[in-house]
Amino acid sequence: MSDGIPHGPSGRPPRRWGRRLALGVAPWLAVVVLGGLCTQIVVRYFGVVRGSEPIVWRSPRAAVLVAAAVLAGVLAFHLRRRRAAAMAFSQTGLVRRVGMTVWLSDLPGVLRVLAIAAIAVALGRPETYRTLKHEIDTIDIVLVVDMSKSMEETDLPRDRLDAAQRVIRRFLRRTTHDRIGLVVFGQQAMLQCPLTLDTKVLEQIVADLTIGDVPELGTAIGDGLALALSQLRDDRRDVGAESTPAKSKVVILLSDGDSNWVTRFEPEDAAKLAKEMGVKVYTVLVGREDPDLFGGMSVNPATLRSIAAVTGGEFFRATDYESFDRGFQTVRSKLDTTKRVELERVPDKQMFVPLAVLGLALLGIELVLSHTWLRRLP
Repeated sequence: MSDGIPHGPSGRPPRRWGRRLALGVAPWLAVVVLGGLCTQIVVRYFGVVRGSEPIVWRSPRAAVLVAAAVLAGVLAFHLRRRRAAAMAFSQTGLVRRVGMTVWLSDLPGVLRVLAIAAIAVALGRPETYRTLKHEIDTIDIVLVVDMSKSMEETDLPRDRLDAAQRVIRRFLRRTTHDRIGLVVFGQQAMLQCPLTLDTKVLEQIVADLTIGDVPELGTAIGDGLALALSQLRDDRRDVGAESTPAKSKVVILLSDGDSNWVTRFEPEDAAKLAKEMGVKVYTVLVGREDPDLFGGMSVNPATLRSIAAVTGGEFFRATDYESFDRGFQTVRSKLDTTKRVELERVPDKQMFVPLAVLGLALLGIELVLSHTWLRRLP
């Protein structure tokens, strides 16, 4: 028996299927429309605020949390509707009155999806950086350290090498903008570290020095000083911040002064070469000048004094670090420094704040609507 209404294969009017399809698509369409509007507003805001600086995402992996917004939409628009209770109306007029409310019933879910998406993007921490330029006064310094067998003498606390290491490490902690290199010598001279701005790495290299790193049965002060001078030559082939030559070049020589080995350069010859290059040599005597029980001395301050005098530097003692530091800093202030430009990128604007505020605002509106006008009854 037919009632005159066309039925689908399941026996239900096709209008009901169309209505279900519309109710299933409508919330996602609302997400797209409202999401696109919010995106345009945020993009325009970013364009005005960030200026010419590009946006950097500190936590780009947080973008995967957008999937949580899709999951929230599936739960709100589909799974929850299947579990919703059905209500019978005795009059069709009541249905007409709540028709608009039915179509807007998914609005809280739409707002929740957008809120989660906004917070997920905010967790990516978008921000801008700006580049600062600093002009820094710098000079080039090469440290020359005696590593001969006599540096094992214990006339200074622990031994002479340890005393020299403590002087150098304290000096490095006070020096932040100069390029510093390291040459060690015993019977032979060896470049341990080329000129660098990384004083922390150099300090660790100094701390790891031990007798035996170079042949220790001899003290070739002249060869060690000459190798240091070769590192300070103005090589025009080098380019870049790390190899830009400075106007003033300095050598700090730490030794007990007892030169007893020559491969190529006598100490006097190396000192004359330094004078010709305009390099000042500051010498630091490592060891006590007091005579031993037999009336002899195991240090030779005369050699170090002569080198300092010839080159226009100064002579110091390792046991009086304060005098050395004070004297060197005073002389350094009179040297011709090079203006080195250093670029630094620092955080400028935190762009995630508007996104977080937007997400929280959408969550607030969603809570108000879901508990008042669009409250869902079980």
